[in-house]
Amino acid sequence: MSLKQKAITSVVCSVVALLGVVTSKAPELTTSEQGLAHILDMEGCRLKAYQCSADRWTIGAGHAHGVNQGDTITLDQAADYFIEDVAKAEKVVKKAITQTPNQGEFDMMVSFVFHMGSGNFQRSTLLKKFNAGLNAPACEQYLRWVYVNGQSCHDPKADCEGIVSRRQVERDVCLTGWN
Repeated sequence: MSLKQKAITSVVCSVVALLGVVTSKAPELTTSEQGLAHILDMEGCRLKAYQCSADRWTIGAGHAHGVNQGDTITLDQAADYFIEDVAKAEKVVKKAITQTPNQGEFDMMVSFVFHMGSGNFQRSTLLKKFNAGLNAPACEQYLRWVYVNGQSCHDPKADCEGIVSRRQVERDVCLTGWN
């Protein structure tokens, strides 16, 4: 193994390994295992701080609170951060919705809050439509959330094309559930 490969291996953690730790440590989460796997797959996992496409220092699986350049964590710490962040996202969703979602709808709303934040969710047309009982039109709203720092992620120069595929999955699962 080259020095470069060793360096990459030491700072990138396995999403599968992280999911195993998370599911054993957090049975109280109401996001399904498929929902957790989706968020982890979209976020990836790194044990050394990096700057995400929105230029925020991030570590683990999308954890951005209190992260500084040069920070490192263990797989266990990454799992703890992820559990904490998902639990916060679940709380936001449960407090904001007035209709009962199916599991796919709930999981995708948690994914959205995890990635975009509570304020964006609370102000979204997605939430307004869902609370009005317009579930399918609410699901279509995911496709609108493809901008980072004012740039469309449909533009290859924006370097955020993963967000487009994430929103497509969120829309699809919201509409049809986990198949």
